[in-house]
Amino acid sequence: MTTTEIHTGRADHQAYIEAVRVALLLEDIQVGDAAFNAGVLRTAAMTLLPPDDDFDEPWHHTFVSAERVELRWNEEDGWSLLALHRSDGKSLPTIWRPGFGAVLPANEIRTWLALLLAMPGVSLSQEDGPYRSHQTDDPEFEASLAFYAI
Repeated sequence: MTTTEIHTGRADHQAYIEAVRVALLLEDIQVGDAAFNAGVLRTAAMTLLPPDDDFDEPWHHTFVSAERVELRWNEEDGWSLLALHRSDGKSLPTIWRPGFGAVLPANEIRTWLALLLAMPGVSLSQEDGPYRSHQTDDPEFEASLAFYAI
């Protein structure tokens, strides 16, 4: 067993999430530390921090006015961006998804998110998922996650 596997034979998703996090930081998209869950359904989430006032490409008001903006991943649906807005005493979520798979390359997530944060109207949400079931053995998926730990 390698360090990228846990006792059930599933690959650890932390290296993949960190690769995406680093790609975002290289694009000057500031993100907080990622929170991981390796339970029955592997998940991760990281808060996006608004850019400084002198940032070249400011966020669209959809995200500036949000009380929280969070990038999420899970092994069935892949990536999504959540923006919570306060309305009538409730937090109302708006969710965008890049679509086309649960383990997209880090540079694709970076490009999708950079465009979405600046111009959400141009970045349509894809509702293609879920892409897989966490209850089914999926050696290709496990290999794609394990690749990032190398």
